[in-house]
Amino acid sequence: MTRLLRTATGLVLAAALLAAGCNDTPTSATSSADVTPITTPVNVSFPGVVGPGGTVSRSFFAQIPGTATAALSGISPATALTIGIGVPRADGTGCLLTVSAVAGSGSAQVSTGVAVGTYCVQVFAPAQAASAVNFSVAITHP
Repeated sequence: MTRLLRTATGLVLAAALLAAGCNDTPTSATSSADVTPITTPVNVSFPGVVGPGGTVSRSFFAQIPGTATAALSGISPATALTIGIGVPRADGTGCLLTVSAVAGSGSAQVSTGVAVGTYCVQVFAPAQAASAVNFSVAITHP
């Protein structure tokens, strides 16, 4: 009987300690000053090099719904590179493009609507490119 009484007392004590640790009342008042505002649009630029038949991709996170734009420029030597926006592949090997464009005159731009989430920009070169190609990408997203 004494053992049963000790076990029951221990359980009651443990429950009381757990209940004392649970409190839904904030320890300090929250205000709009405590929240970091979302600054949009976000502008990101990066240089890259892509070999014949190769791809280069970069991901970004849209904080709010809106339009994402990717502009391809600075292509050297002149090569018909393709740029697109899409979602990252589950295996991490590039993008599943939803929109793309070929930089026929040395530059190209693509835009698409995005929801909150992770997206990616991918640049790829044709297999018949003579050599590695330098380029620059500017991404603007919400």
